Amino acid sequence: MKPTLHQGLTAQASTIVTEAMTAPSHAAQFPVFWRAPAALSTLDLLGFVEQACADLIAEHLEGNEFSVGVDVQLTHTTPSPVGALLTADLQVIQVEPRSVLIAVTVSDPESVVSIGQHRRAVLDRDRFAQKLAEKAERLN
Repeated sequence: MKPTLHQGLTAQASTIVTEAMTAPSHAAQFPVFWRAPAALSTLDLLGFVEQACADLIAEHLEGNEFSVGVDVQLTHTTPSPVGALLTADLQVIQVEPRSVLIAVTVSDPESVVSIGQHRRAVLDRDRFAQKLAEKAERLN
């Protein structure tokens, strides 16, 4: 990681809730979602948070580094309909040698949708690929 990644660093990200981000859109893989209303799914809320956090730290990584999510603590307290603008406010609250902890608040124009924290590990791409290939070989 570059020294430009530090505690207190902030960013903001936005997205519009689409039909593909609703619970029913995932029902083929997760049947429990068949009966759910067409509101932002927790699955897609998490994806939005992961993407926003990854984008926040990406420019502060060295050439062969990348980040993966390793811990999430996230509420999802109010629904957001298709078409709603979601805004994530992010703040780096801890930087360790191989991980970054980010505080997150996601809101739509009417209310706070989610509050939480997301930790991303910073890894070497080649080493990760090697370990993944070795595990795949053992499992297959």
